[in-house]
Amino acid sequence: MDKEKVFYELMETIYETSRLISSYENIPRKYGTEDELYMIEVHTLNLIGDQVKTTTSEIAEIKNCTKSAVSQMVDKLIKKGLVIKYRNVDNYRELNIELTPKGKIVYEYHKNLDLEEYRSHLRNLEQFTTEDFQKYITVLNLINQRTQSVLNDKKSKVY
Repeated sequence: MDKEKVFYELMETIYETSRLISSYENIPRKYGTEDELYMIEVHTLNLIGDQVKTTTSEIAEIKNCTKSAVSQMVDKLIKKGLVIKYRNVDNYRELNIELTPKGKIVYEYHKNLDLEEYRSHLRNLEQFTTEDFQKYITVLNLINQRTQSVLNDKKSKVY
């Protein structure tokens, strides 16, 4: 098979993986509390927990989405008692967001769940070397950079 055909197959496989992950993410689950949460909520909690204290602007930049979308998600998480939002004492215009104790339970539970899932995948991929994974990471990073560039170009154009 020639390089172009193999690359086309790779891209189609990436799209299929994306569709499967999207379907998987749409199943609500419990993460160490009584709440059923969607992956988008838990991944937002992870971003907040990884930063310890953050803002909607910082999360929007990381997630490559609007501040409005992040604000809506944060409001949902506040209602569920998973995060708090408060004014920054050094910059009154800025609102800080951080995990509540309940949010920290979900954060830790999900981190451990991810480790178990990743280990399960790794056992299933024993035939691949560290170098194989590194090459795949390089390919995906280059595809991501190109995609991000296209997204940035689209955002910067006024219609």
